[in-house]
Amino acid sequence: MKYAEVAVSAPGGHRHTFTYAIPDSLDVEVGSGVWIPFGARVLKGVVARLADSSSISEIRMISDIIGTSPLVSPEHIQLALWIADYYLAPVFSAIALMLPPGFERTQEIKTKHRAFLRLNPDKELISRVILELKRSKALKQAEVLEYLDQSAIPLLTSQIQEHLKCNRSPIKALLAKGLIIEENVDVDRNPLAGREFPLEFPFTFTSDQQSAWQRIKGSITGQGGNGNPGIFLLHGVTGSGKTEVYLQALAETISLGKKGICMVPEIALTPQIIDRFMGRFPGRVALLHSKLSLGQQYDVWHGIRRGDFDIVIGPRSAIFAPQPDLGLIIVDEEHEWAYKQSDKMPRYHARDIAVKLAGLTGATLILGSATPSVETYYRAQRSEYQLVELPERITPLGQSPLPKVTIINMRDEFKSGNRGIFSRLLKSRMASALEQHEQVVLFINRRGLATFIECMNCGFVPSCSRCSVALTYHAASNRLICHHCRRVYTVLKKCPNCSSTDIKYFGVGTESVETECRKQFPGSRIIRFDSDTVSSNREYETTVNSFRKHEADILVGTQIVAKGLNFPYVSLVGAVNADIGLNLPDFRSGERTFQLLCQVAGRAGRGTFAGKAVIQTFNPDYYAIKFAARHDYAGFYNSEIRYRRSYGYPPFSDMIRLVYSHINEEKCKAEADRVHTLIKMEIDSKGLPGFKLIGPVSTYIARLRGKYQIQIILLGKDLQDILSAMYFPKGWILDVDPLGMI
Repeated sequence: MKYAEVAVSAPGGHRHTFTYAIPDSLDVEVGSGVWIPFGARVLKGVVARLADSSSISEIRMISDIIGTSPLVSPEHIQLALWIADYYLAPVFSAIALMLPPGFERTQEIKTKHRAFLRLNPDKELISRVILELKRSKALKQAEVLEYLDQSAIPLLTSQIQEHLKCNRSPIKALLAKGLIIEENVDVDRNPLAGREFPLEFPFTFTSDQQSAWQRIKGSITGQGGNGNPGIFLLHGVTGSGKTEVYLQALAETISLGKKGICMVPEIALTPQIIDRFMGRFPGRVALLHSKLSLGQQYDVWHGIRRGDFDIVIGPRSAIFAPQPDLGLIIVDEEHEWAYKQSDKMPRYHARDIAVKLAGLTGATLILGSATPSVETYYRAQRSEYQLVELPERITPLGQSPLPKVTIINMRDEFKSGNRGIFSRLLKSRMASALEQHEQVVLFINRRGLATFIECMNCGFVPSCSRCSVALTYHAASNRLICHHCRRVYTVLKKCPNCSSTDIKYFGVGTESVETECRKQFPGSRIIRFDSDTVSSNREYETTVNSFRKHEADILVGTQIVAKGLNFPYVSLVGAVNADIGLNLPDFRSGERTFQLLCQVAGRAGRGTFAGKAVIQTFNPDYYAIKFAARHDYAGFYNSEIRYRRSYGYPPFSDMIRLVYSHINEEKCKAEADRVHTLIKMEIDSKGLPGFKLIGPVSTYIARLRGKYQIQIILLGKDLQDILSAMYFPKGWILDVDPLGMI
């Protein structure tokens, strides 16, 4: 008798597998989908391990197998088990990341078919029958035959019925007589099928690109010295040609009979990279992400598994694509927080998954960024990763300098009497750029017209009834909106606290910047680019293409404008308020500010125009702002790493954030205290040194969507050993390697 350890798709989730006996009649392998008895029900599961013996006395049998072959490869099963252990997640939820789309649905998804009709090949017979049908008044049957006779190819049954305005009766009659033949043909639901892309050919490398490429190529071909595939941090300034290195690395990988995965941080960024990749590898690229229809996901996933595509492109979930013979993984903009799944278990980071998968498959890994995460750069400095650099920007005119950045102290502007949104320098440079028919990008990392409103009589500030945050005023809809739970409120005409009508609007958002642009530059064409104006991928692509074609002069946007966009006519970028996010109680706030400012400044000067950027701030001496203005990553990193070391923050320790939420504030506090005591007892009982507990303390937003929130931060090494045996009731969130502390 053989046995299987099965991850079960059961409500609640389990951080362990269940043992089942394998009937002799079933061919069960690691990765097989199975039906198993679980309590009084029969549920789906996936085999995680096989064994020849079991210490359990009473074992139930696997009922049946799902499909004819394993659903998940052995490498992906190993990856899933690591994810479950590392991220303290249910085993099945980790394996589910690798399963075919629709596996957990009650009704199985299948390949979609369409019915096509074609004529019996005997032309003389068809001609005689048409005449006979007309004589016998079977006119619809005759029309169907004539319509098919006029076409050189089979036609859709539905198309014929629609064109001839007939039901299925005449078609059934003709099928019964053998005069026509109906065939079901698989429908290709690949979202890229049928689309045409302009062909693109490899560019000649600059000396910096060539140097970087030679080291990466050595890993791909196995001639890199030690013969082991490598992990590379491709640190290239904005516009330095990282994508061309990706493309040639993929071409080399494919030439060796291997395949690749390329991740981008957000679905919205895929159109521009798809254009380049499809232009270089026509018909050989698959696009895979959650916004595709379930049918599209199903077809693309199975096409990838069959080996139909050399390259898979997508956001974080693309790392789990069943790409066979994996030889290369690319993580573009590896520093982006979008690679971290934070809303459900397992709360994984796709960049770290890529590192693990590369180790399991022997694939080469490229982590690309102009502003690498501190943890990634730290590992490169310690030679855990290989650092390759592209220090020069490449434009149509050749190598060009990065934009010249000027910092404006807005305190001085206020002292001089300028109370407007724009500093005098930014306003002057905007006017100059517009006069020369160049484009301007304005960055403000906050939506709305005003960040809050306040009663000038009593100080009352409207806040969300479900979240402990002030409401933001949106002029376009004339509503107050909570940016956390999206609840909408009516704008106040008088204070509910003191009945005063002296209500003022404070703060700056994208709407107020747009309004000021229209006031200062009335003849300019302006696009506002935020989640209020762009709600779908199609709208995103339309907006980006419109601005790229110079159909607008000024683009006002949130951090979305900082992410990988290439606008050749942009000569000026303005960071309207660089201080948003600086004073958050989080150890990553400086890093996030530096990255955003560097990335947004990098949007200027990517074409034939010289680039300039203006950073407006009330904190001109803040280290992240000063180094961003100089494009000085090394200077920023050295300051940041000293700060991280002094407080023991990552990368000098690991971190787990535990958050408990409950509608009752006292119960929330009591449960957080209970778990804090248990964790401390666990640490003390094992005599483990070097651990640090922060909290319990309310989260930055103490109440969210009607529930109070309290957090505990655990710092140290091998933190999973402390928490893995503990039970956490409903209401707890365990976030390993969180994005921050708020």
